[in-house]
Amino acid sequence: MADKNPIWSLNYKPKRLDDICGRDQVVSQLKDFVRNINFPHLLITGNEGVGKTTIAKCFAKAFLGEFYDSNFKLLYADIPVSSEERSQAGISTTFSKSVIGSRAGRRRYIHPFLDIKVKPFVQIRVLGESPFKILVVKNFEALGQFQQGFRRLMETYGTNCRMIIITTRVSSIIDPIVSRCQLLFVSQIDFINFKKLMLNIADEEGIKINEPAIEILYKYTEGQINKAINIMQLASMHTTLINSEMLYDVIDLFREKGINELLNFIYKGDFVKCREHIRSIRRTYNYTAREIYKKMLDEVLLAPLGKKLKIQFINHIADADFRGNDGLDDDIQLSSLISKLCLLSKKL
Repeated sequence: MADKNPIWSLNYKPKRLDDICGRDQVVSQLKDFVRNINFPHLLITGNEGVGKTTIAKCFAKAFLGEFYDSNFKLLYADIPVSSEERSQAGISTTFSKSVIGSRAGRRRYIHPFLDIKVKPFVQIRVLGESPFKILVVKNFEALGQFQQGFRRLMETYGTNCRMIIITTRVSSIIDPIVSRCQLLFVSQIDFINFKKLMLNIADEEGIKINEPAIEILYKYTEGQINKAINIMQLASMHTTLINSEMLYDVIDLFREKGINELLNFIYKGDFVKCREHIRSIRRTYNYTAREIYKKMLDEVLLAPLGKKLKIQFINHIADADFRGNDGLDDDIQLSSLISKLCLLSKKL
C-alpha cells in the first residue's frame, strides 16, 4: 500500500484498544472505564517496552473521542527543561509574608516540569463534552522529591483532569500518590500472542518467518513488540525467508554496531561525538539506559584494556546503573558516564 509507513514498528503500532495484542484483562478494564464515562487516576506499571504508553494513548483516544486533541497531553518527566523554562518557573516562588514561623518570607523551589508543563494544562477547563481532560506522565519516578508537588496538583485539579502515571518502578512512587491511583500492571506478552502477531505482520509484508526464529526473537526481545518488529524488518532486507540462522546474524548486527561505535568515540576521548551518538542510538534502537549500561559492560569485558583501566570502566558503568535505580535523569547519567570514561581513555 502506497500510504503505509516504511517503518514497520510505526505502521503496526496499535491505534485503538482493540488493536492491542495479548493484554485482554487490561483492555477489558479500560473498556469498562470508557463505557462508564468515568475512571480514577491510574498508575500503569510494567517492564520497559511492554507498551504502557501505547495502551494509555489508545485508552485516551477511546475515552475522549473527537475531543482527544484538545484534552490530552503526554509528558516525559525525565526530559530536562530548558533554561528559559527554568527562569519562567522562578516566578511566584516566594511565600507570603503572612505565613507565620520559620518559613515566612522564604523562597520555595517549584520544579519547572510541574510549574511550566503540568500546571497550565490541568488548570484550563475541559473543552467540549468530555467529562475531564487526561494527562499522561511517563517515567514519573524521575520527579523524585517533587512528587509531593504533583500530588497536590492531583488533589486540586482532579475533577478537571485525570492523571495517568507511567513507571517501571512502583517502589519509587510515594505512597500518597499510589493510594490515589488504581494500579494497572502490564505484563510481558505471552508467546502464543507474540507468535500470532509476528506471523500476521510477516504475511502483510510478504515475507515468511519460521517458528524457531520467532522463538529466538521472543527470547531476545523479552516480548518487546517494537524491538521485535524492528529486527524482523532489518532481517527482511536480506531475505524474504527468515530462519534462526539469519536472525542470529541480524541480532548480532543490531546489538553490537551502535555500542561498538560509541566505545570507539570513548576510546578517542571525544565527548561531543559520544553524546551525539548515544542519543542517536537511543532513538534508532529504542534502547533504555539500562540496556546501554549492560551492552557497554559486555563490550568492555571483551575489550583489550589494561586490568586497572578495565576495572575503572566497570565501576563507572555500575555507578551510573545504580543511580538510575534512584529515578535520576537517564540523559544526565549517561552524559556523566561518558564524560568520566572519556577522561579515563586519555590514559590509553
